[in-house]
Order: sequence, then structure tokens, then C-alpha cells
Amino acid sequence: MDTQRLLLDQLMGKERNASFEEREKMQRHFWDEDVCKHYLVGLCPYELFKNTKSDLGEYNKIFDGRAKAEWDALPQEEKDKYPYQWDLLDLLKTLIDECNRKIERNKERCAADERLKNEPKKLNEEEAKRLGVVQEEIGKLSKEAEEAGESGDIAKAKELSEKVEALKAESQQIMKKPDDIRLNARKLIVCEISGVLMSQTDSDSRLASLYSGKQYQGWKKVREMHAELTKLLDGKKRPRRPWPHEKDRKNGRGDRDRDRNRDRDRDRDRRRRRDDRDRRYRDRDRGRDRDRDNDRDRRRRDRGSRSRERRRRRDRSDSR
Repeated sequence: MDTQRLLLDQLMGKERNASFEEREKMQRHFWDEDVCKHYLVGLCPYELFKNTKSDLGEYNKIFDGRAKAEWDALPQEEKDKYPYQWDLLDLLKTLIDECNRKIERNKERCAADERLKNEPKKLNEEEAKRLGVVQEEIGKLSKEAEEAGESGDIAKAKELSEKVEALKAESQQIMKKPDDIRLNARKLIVCEISGVLMSQTDSDSRLASLYSGKQYQGWKKVREMHAELTKLLDGKKRPRRPWPHEKDRKNGRGDRDRDRNRDRDRDRDRRRRRDDRDRRYRDRDRGRDRDRDNDRDRRRRDRGSRSRERRRRRDRSDSR
């Protein structure tokens, strides 16, 4: 239930059930605590990566379109008096640093797999001994084949060469490593934007799906926004409180907000008086109903008393 209410608050605002006049009075401003400041500046990573492997977790701020329009209407020099752009820049830098570390880890993993593929096989004692015998025999037979060829004994030289080739094949078999499914799998490469592992043999359609996916597009936007804010804020100092709207209130320029609060208080008082009046009416009606019930009971008792008195009189008359 709370999740559904939060979703409705984000989509329609907490004042969704209020009348038009009340909504106007309750309109949020971009500086309100529950408004997402990242959304105002142009990018909310919490929403961007929602339901992906890069999901940043629960987030309860509101994406208010009217508050964003209010922010967008400010000139840049006024926006620079609020910390929201610096806050988003810091968050994006943290995310990018973490993503870059992931990219380096995946690159190291791919490089380690390649090194493992190219490493010679580690022989046990029996294999090493047999390999030594084979290599020694290859050297001996190769020399004999060469001598037979030089002496003109072509048939013997051919026979010895065939034995040498057979021994070389045995040597290669001894040195061959057992099949490793992981190492023999498709060669992986790392996406430099999102850190996702890809295969060099992936089809064009698979790569197109990756590049159009939420992960890749999200990290691309994060990096672009980081570069844009870095350039925009270069040489500028992060502002400090009080913020401009707080100064306006202190200087008496917050009349509109005070009027809004005053109207809200009046409406609340009006509703309270109406509720009190309705409560008095209900109490009065209950009192009248109670009086009517008491009168009805009294009349019943009176009728009962008169009836009993008449019966006693008849009984005395009869006894005479």
C-alpha cells in the first residue's frame, strides 16, 4: 500500500486528491525538501538505472514537472546560487569512478584468461620423463635420417623421417592441455562506457541491442552529463546558505508564500468550524431524539398507571 501511495505521489503529487484551488496553494517549489534536485538539473541516476544491474536502490524524492519548469526558468547566474548542480556532479563522479574500476577489473579478468590460454601445460613426473625420452629419440632419429639421405639410402631416410613425425605428434599430445570450457569459450571484451562484457563474435543484432539497452544508454548519459557539468561549473565556487528564496523571506519578499500559508490556515480554520457546527447539530439532534424517547416512555407509564387505577376501582365496586 505504501509503495502504491509513493508511486502515485511521484506521478500525480501528494496533493492529487485536493481541489484545484487547494492544489494551487499547495504547489511545490524547486527548493522543497521532497523534490528531486538531480531531476531539476537534468538527470536522476536513481530513475535512470531503475530495475537494471546498476540499480542504485530505493529513492523517495518527487519528480515534479512544475518545480522543474520553475527551475528551468531561472537564469544561469541564479541557478549558480544553489548547490544542486554541484551535488549532481559529485554523484556522477562517484558513479563514474566506480564504473571505471569495474571496467579495469573486467579487463584484468580478460587478460588473465588470455595468459592462462597461452601458458604451457604443467607436466607431472611421468609426463616429463616420457617427454624427455621422446625428444631425445627425435634428435637421434633425425640425425640418422639425415645421414641416410646423404648416403643415398632414400628408403631408410623416409622410414626414419616418418618415425620422427610420429614422435613429434606424441610430444605435442603430451604437451596438450585438457579442454577448459571457460577458456575455450568465445573471447570477451569490455565495453568502455558501461563496463559490460561482450563477445568479439557477437552478431550485429546482439551488439545493436546492447548499445540501445538501458545500461549502455544510461552510462552514456551519465558520462555526457558529467562532462557538461564539469565544463559549466569550471572556475565557479560552490554556493553556501542562505539560499536566495531564504533571503527573500528574510527581506520581506516572501509575501506570496505567507499569503499562501495564511490562506491554508484560514481554510483549515473554516473546515474546523464547519466540523464543530456539524458536531453541534448532531448532538442537538441526538438530544431531541432522546427527549422524544423519554416523553414516549413517560406517556406509556402514565397510561399504565391509569389502567391499573381503573381496575382497582372496579374491583372495590364489585366487592361491595
